[in-house]
Amino acid sequence: MSKLDILGIEFIIVSIVLSVMLYKLEISKQIVDEAYEYIKKHRAFGPLTKYLSIISIISIVLIDFKFIIYWDYGFIITYGGGWVVMSLLTICTGFLQKKNSVYFKRGFIAILSILIFIAVYMYAFRDVFF
Repeated sequence: MSKLDILGIEFIIVSIVLSVMLYKLEISKQIVDEAYEYIKKHRAFGPLTKYLSIISIISIVLIDFKFIIYWDYGFIITYGGGWVVMSLLTICTGFLQKKNSVYFKRGFIAILSILIFIAVYMYAFRDVFF
C-alpha cells in the first residue's frame, strides 16, 4: 500500500469521525448536557450552525464517494482542505455567543484558538491553496 493510499484512507476515517461529531452535537435532538443546551439556545447566529453542519456533512459524503470511486487525490487536496476550513468555521459559529450569555468569554477564546489554527493550516498548505 502506497503512502497516498494510506493518506486517503486516513482522510476518510477522520472525515467520518468529524461528521458523526457534527451530527451528534448540532443536528441530533438528543440532549448532550444542560450547559451545551444553554450554549445552543444563546448562539449569536441562532440555527445557522445547524444548517452549516448539514451542508458540511453532505459535502464530505460527496467528497468521500468521489475519492472511493476514482481514487482522485487531487480532488481531496483541492476540496478536502476547504471542507476542513468550512467545518472549523461551522464550529466557530457554534461557539459564538450573544454578549449577555454566561459563556461569552469562553466562546470568544475558543473562536480565537480555532482561527489561529486556521491561519496555521493555511500557512502550512499555502502551496496547495495559492
